[in-house]
Amino acid sequence: MKTVIRCAALTCAVILGACSGESTGANATTPLLNGDVATLVADNTGEDVDIMREPVFFVTMPLSGPEVAAGNGDLAPANCTFNAGSGRLECPTATRGDLTVTRSYAFWDAGNVVQNHYDAALTAKANVQTHVSGERTGEHWSGEIDRTRDMTATGLAGDETTRTWNGSGTSAVTRSRHNDSGDERSYDINCTLTVSNVVVPVPHGDEHYPLSGSITHQCTITFDGGPKDGQTVTRTATVTFNGTATASVTVGDKTFDIDLKTRHRGPQHP
Repeated sequence: MKTVIRCAALTCAVILGACSGESTGANATTPLLNGDVATLVADNTGEDVDIMREPVFFVTMPLSGPEVAAGNGDLAPANCTFNAGSGRLECPTATRGDLTVTRSYAFWDAGNVVQNHYDAALTAKANVQTHVSGERTGEHWSGEIDRTRDMTATGLAGDETTRTWNGSGTSAVTRSRHNDSGDERSYDINCTLTVSNVVVPVPHGDEHYPLSGSITHQCTITFDGGPKDGQTVTRTATVTFNGTATASVTVGDKTFDIDLKTRHRGPQHP
């Protein structure tokens, strides 16, 4: 049997009776909710950072060199087909465990002219669009995810040392189940996000992480089961980067660390 948060009957009655007007308010009192949102944001952010570091594979584009095995396999640009109508390289749908991934790329020169491949000397801007869906399991949580990203990197032309990313996206999790405290809490969570001036060093590598910038998530959380079943609250979660594998996310009035390698949320800051 599924529960959201266990509490004494009198406490729940007080919360539900006195706070009925808070169901859509940003300050709705729900223990552990900020941490649960931070857990999902940690997983999202790890995925976003991986995308931002992937353009090292641009050099494997058709016409610019031999195909090189890449971590994303058939999602590497070398395996994608240029569509003159859309001006994008469209990749075959790929399966990663329980996830289905589709991706496309676009490139432009300094005059904003579309290119059919990446050119290290002439490409000035690149865009990556990604859709990921399926079952996702993380540390103490699981759910059905559906994520989209539309992110653009600038500063690519010439002998670059950094690239700057901006963009937007959506994230939906159905029956996001959390059990890190012993009680199971379940939600449906829908977020829109904004990527703002995230600076990523070049060359890319396993130990190179965004130097600065932020990703802001605007989330609506609907309780699934328990005494608040069907009620909604909102949260804003802002991730900031500092050049290390540890970023931070602030949700409401709480701040947590994010491990960009493991995609795990750390403990709440004192």
